[in-house]
This record gives sequence, structure tokens and C-alpha cells, in this order.
Amino acid sequence: MVKSMTGFGRASKETEDFKVTIELKAVNHRYLETVFRLPRQFHYMEASLKKVVAQKVKRGRLECFFSVEGAKVAQQHLSVDWELLDHYVRFLRQAKERYTIQEEVNFKALLSDPAFLTVNESSEADPELPALITSVLEKAVTRLDDMRSLEGAELALYLKEHLVKLEGFLEAVKAALPEMEKAYREKLEDRLNKLVGAEFDKKIVLSELALLLEKADINEEIERFASHLKQFYSILTQEGAIGRKLDFLIQEMNREVNTMGSKAMSLQVTQSVVEMKTTLEKIREQVQNVE
Repeated sequence: MVKSMTGFGRASKETEDFKVTIELKAVNHRYLETVFRLPRQFHYMEASLKKVVAQKVKRGRLECFFSVEGAKVAQQHLSVDWELLDHYVRFLRQAKERYTIQEEVNFKALLSDPAFLTVNESSEADPELPALITSVLEKAVTRLDDMRSLEGAELALYLKEHLVKLEGFLEAVKAALPEMEKAYREKLEDRLNKLVGAEFDKKIVLSELALLLEKADINEEIERFASHLKQFYSILTQEGAIGRKLDFLIQEMNREVNTMGSKAMSLQVTQSVVEMKTTLEKIREQVQNVE
């Protein structure tokens, strides 16, 4: 089954105390890379959340954005270093008396100094949240997977349309082979006529023609290309990540087509080879989007 590597999924769930919203954005990538944008207190969940994603996503770069709202999400605590603050204030008052300073002690400035006062968030999340986040992520991944499947179905149609074109070009190459042999024979006879006249040994013509045709024979390439086409159709029906298999197969198909083009001495074959290469390039571009 063909799936696209690009897609978007969003899910949200609200309880009495919390609201969790997760957005997923997926783009092409050689392997599976998952990037989580999690609040700090939930970083410990990354390993388990990656397993949730990997159940349905096999390739692509996935960015996961988490929004967790609620009064109980993070408990804040005020921390004051009273001993240091006492020393500092006493020092300021003594300095004021000693040097006859009129300016009052600026407590606002003191309290803004993190050396004296800090606000800390508890790293411990409410026990309800991990299960809630996991369930919302599962729903978001399912929606992402649905979108990737829809796009994949369109990709599969596109690929099959172009495979049919390749089959047509391959049949044109096969049909051109007898005419190519005839053209070789006529070309060889014409050269001999010019060199030695009309009287020449026909056995020589047949012998030279056999050698020429052996060098230009592309039947093996045609058979291998036809086999690759069958493999391509078969892979399109397989489950899981198939993009890299298809990419490798296209390289093999290109190799066969290039060999056909280098061997063939027929204009019709050359034209078909050019069309095949153009079609393969279009297929290759779309295969880059296949998971």
C-alpha cells in the first residue's frame, strides 16, 4: 500500500482539569526522524511517545507540537534566600549611615535579582497527564496516517498511469526489432555493393549481420525491464515502507534503458528510449514522496 511521507494530523482532548492539543507535521526524509516540542516537565515521555508514532509512521521527518493547558499543569514555588537578603539589606543600611546616603533601599530592584528570589516550576506532572497526552497523540497519528494514505492513493494512481506508458514504450521497442534487423541487412548489402559490386558472397553478409545483431541485441535488457515492471506493480501492493525499494528499482530500470539506447541503431528504438527515460524521471520524482 502506497503512503505519502507528507501530511498533517491534529487532535485535542479536554478534561475537567486539562486541555491537551497535539499537531503533527510530516515531510520527506530518508529515515524516520521524530522531533518533539514538549513542555519541559514531559521530556521524560519522549521514548514512549516515539513508539506511538513508529506504530504507523515508518519514514519521514515528523514534528510534534504539544500544548498542555490547565491550572494543575505546573505548580510554581517561590524560593527566597532570606539569609543572603538579610545580609545585603544590613549592608545597604550600614553603608547609608556611614556615608550619609539619602536614597532609600530599593526593594523592587532587590526582589528582581534572581540571587535573592526565584520562581521554580515543579518537574512532577499530574499523574493523569501522561495517559491523556498518549491518547491524544494516538488520535493525531491516526489522522496523520489517514491523510498520508489518501495522498498515497493518488500517488499510486499516478505511478500506475506512468507504468502503463512504460509498457507501451517497451512494446514499441519490441516491435521495432525486426525492422531494425532488416535495416542492418540492407545497410550491409548497400556497403558491399559500393565496395565490390553486386556480385558478393551472401554468406559473408549473413556472418557479418549475425555479428552486428549480436552486438546490438537488447532482448535481455527488454526481458529484465519487463521483469522490473512486474516487480514495481507487486511492490505497490505491499504493506509498510516501500519507497526505498521503488527508488532502487527505478535505478535498475534506468540502467536497462540506458543500455538499450547505447546498443540500438534504430531511430524508432532511440525515440522510445528517450520517452522511457523521461517517464522514469517523472516516476522517480514522485517516488521521493513515497514512505
